[in-house]
Amino acid sequence: IKDDQRHKIKTYSKQEDNRRFRSFKVQGLLKGSLEAAARCQFDIEGITGWYMNSADAKILKKVSDTEYYFYFRVKMPLGVPHRDVVINAKIQPYSTKTGFLGITYTSAPDFIPVKQGVIRMPAYETATKLTPLGDNTVEEHLEGYVDPGGTGLPIWLVNYIQRRTPYANMIGRQRAIGKCAESSSPVPFKYKE
Repeated sequence: IKDDQRHKIKTYSKQEDNRRFRSFKVQGLLKGSLEAAARCQFDIEGITGWYMNSADAKILKKVSDTEYYFYFRVKMPLGVPHRDVVINAKIQPYSTKTGFLGITYTSAPDFIPVKQGVIRMPAYETATKLTPLGDNTVEEHLEGYVDPGGTGLPIWLVNYIQRRTPYANMIGRQRAIGKCAESSSPVPFKYKE
């Protein structure tokens, strides 16, 4: 869909069998260390600073140092109910054997009750790989599928959001990583062996 040489971001989408909407893939470069990239990924309250149209985000439960649940809400255009999602995140810490930090995000729609006036996303399935390249650069690969739920959404709106969001979020992370690198707070989850 997009090959932005200036920001070093590529995005793709495809229509898969048995899926209501397109899946997506984005890859880009982050100028910072693996620790800074991990800190950005795990700073749930900070998601609202870089995730397109996010309005609220919070940790719900820390299961272990490699698994947690979190909630976030996304604003929709005027007249369309906002969406929210509860996500179960599982971390595969970086090791020299794998060469990357892996994080899978899977929706857990029944983890907490749905708030009135908001539609819960029934599907949010993404996998992120963060690979340190040296020279203070991390390559991020993200693949996923999101179903915003509900009925009556114009297909053009869903397709627009699903084309735009991966790119906008990568730009947001590229901007946020400097702040994450400057932070002296410990990374809240295990990101390397």
